[in-house]
Amino acid sequence: MKNIKSSFMIAVLTFLLAILVTLSSQSRVQHLSFFPALLVLIIIILVGIMADMIGVAVTAADPSSFNARAAKKVFGAKTSLFLVTHADRVASLMCDIIGDICGTVSGAIGIVIGMKIVENWGGSQSIINLVTLGLISSLTVGGKAFFKSYGIKNADKIIFSVGKVLAVFKLFGTGISSRLRGEY
Repeated sequence: MKNIKSSFMIAVLTFLLAILVTLSSQSRVQHLSFFPALLVLIIIILVGIMADMIGVAVTAADPSSFNARAAKKVFGAKTSLFLVTHADRVASLMCDIIGDICGTVSGAIGIVIGMKIVENWGGSQSIINLVTLGLISSLTVGGKAFFKSYGIKNADKIIFSVGKVLAVFKLFGTGISSRLRGEY
């Protein structure tokens, strides 16, 4: 029952975030010229790729190395250990929510960029949209395939880096790890 409730909450959260992110990014990209819009698209694709890499790495990381570092009070080790012990939630957040939303948003922005191409240089809207979405898909899937493999091979190093970054945020009071635990 808890898994069903958790899955439902993830679905609702993803739905709301996808709408919010798509509306805000798509409306902003419409007002940009071609190259800044392309830069926004590339950044969103990279965020999706990195999110997937972190999601895979957290499931492959070895908690024993973080236990030892946390016992020695190494900065970021405690947060890294938290991520690894909650790997299912972290992987779901990174892969299923952030990674998939970035994929959806990049497709929507790709359509806007396709419209900009037609406005500026002409051409068939449907062909340009097909090519644009094909390029976005190939960059996303190729990048995710490469970085998932990289994430598995370098899981401890990646999660320790993420743990240090989150520990800095925690140090300054944003409390990201408490949100992962469901404490709002």
